[in-house]
Amino acid sequence: MEYSLLAVDLDGTLFNNDREIDQETIDAIHTYRNRGGKVVICSGRSPLSTKWISETIGLHEPIIAYNGAVLIDEDGQTIEQARFSQQAILTFLDICQSNGIYTHLYEGDILLVPERNKWNLRWIEKNIPALERSGGKAEICAKYRNQCSVKHVEDLRGYIEETNPDITKMAVFQEEGSLHSFSALLKKQATDLEISSSFDFVNLEISPAGITKGAALIKLVEHLGLHMSQVAAIGDNYNDLVMIETAGLGIAMGNAPEKVKHAADAVTETNSNGGVAKAIENYLLK
Repeated sequence: MEYSLLAVDLDGTLFNNDREIDQETIDAIHTYRNRGGKVVICSGRSPLSTKWISETIGLHEPIIAYNGAVLIDEDGQTIEQARFSQQAILTFLDICQSNGIYTHLYEGDILLVPERNKWNLRWIEKNIPALERSGGKAEICAKYRNQCSVKHVEDLRGYIEETNPDITKMAVFQEEGSLHSFSALLKKQATDLEISSSFDFVNLEISPAGITKGAALIKLVEHLGLHMSQVAAIGDNYNDLVMIETAGLGIAMGNAPEKVKHAADAVTETNSNGGVAKAIENYLLK
């Protein structure tokens, strides 16, 4: 096949609007795999979340989690994990506090939150979705959920100074409006961060400097002995841009922002209309 590896995002891409994976998409993925292709989930979600989803739909390939900060091989072993320096986190927290911006941090499969609010409510259930219509088994889902936790840390700065934890991702949310201007401010005041968004700048996803889905995909492709010209990538948002631009064939979802569509080689249907399945059928199986 011209494209022997498919990197696919989750939210807004593989997931429909009910956080399920349509059967036609699962069938198309396995048709592609049966012809020799590999399918790698490449997500901003946690490693545990990505493993659960991958296992549920019968994938046994490597995965990329936390927007490239964590790379896991086909045996479930961590190949690479990036983390923020303590100073980078402290600078980021100070900027958020001085601008009245809410943030929470990801320490492995623990969500560190300074307060309980709508942006972290039911995080465990959202992180490990039930996937009832996608083949998810309730007892296995419960085991995965038991490995996640939300930790209330009122003084995030003090916690970071005292414990220096392995933080692999940070996220920013705001009650109303776009975070474009705050993103620009962060880029000026904290140059050792990668800043993107998975929801058209309603949120910001912060990674260590140099960490993107695209950079992780390059490392994984080298690990597998392939070339980026053999890779297709499908995504729907700004945190997928580098991946889409780096792949031999970059495909944007029909529900992607215009900037993401313009960066892609092709545009497929929306996530609610079998976009991934149609992309596989139209571009990878021919």
